[in-house]
Amino acid sequence: MRVFFISIILFILSGCVSTYENSNDLSQAVDEYFRVYSERNDFESLMSFYSNEAHFEDIIYGNHLKNKAEIRNFLAWDKGEFKVLEGEKVLTITSQVVGETKAVTEGFFHEFSYDGQKLGPWMFIIVHEFNTHNKIIKQTDWINYTPRTNFLGGKNMNDKLIQR
Repeated sequence: MRVFFISIILFILSGCVSTYENSNDLSQAVDEYFRVYSERNDFESLMSFYSNEAHFEDIIYGNHLKNKAEIRNFLAWDKGEFKVLEGEKVLTITSQVVGETKAVTEGFFHEFSYDGQKLGPWMFIIVHEFNTHNKIIKQTDWINYTPRTNFLGGKNMNDKLIQR
């Protein structure tokens, strides 16, 4: 009977360790995703983070993409002329929480130009959900696009980033 209880305890503890390791692996995958995104020079590497069945929602624009091919077409870094205006990074992360299958990242995109139009900085919250292979199965973007007149109207909450 004693061997049985010891076996059960060891089984439970091993489950805790593997959950921690999986969470740690997910944390590394999330860090790597945002490193690639921030450098914005290897689109194929960025796309490798997505499952073929991934969904993508841009809440502000109302876009709902239903698979990796649609996400590829939507994000398409080769469309238009993109240039970061200051520094080398596209984005800065200010807060991040990584759970067992989900990561919530908050930060802002730095000022940039797209096809000659100056845009940003834009605050964002990006929520990622992952499968057991740490591939993104759902991404939800909340991005405060500015200038507001080009997108939705309303108050520009990004002004506090410019005044830093």
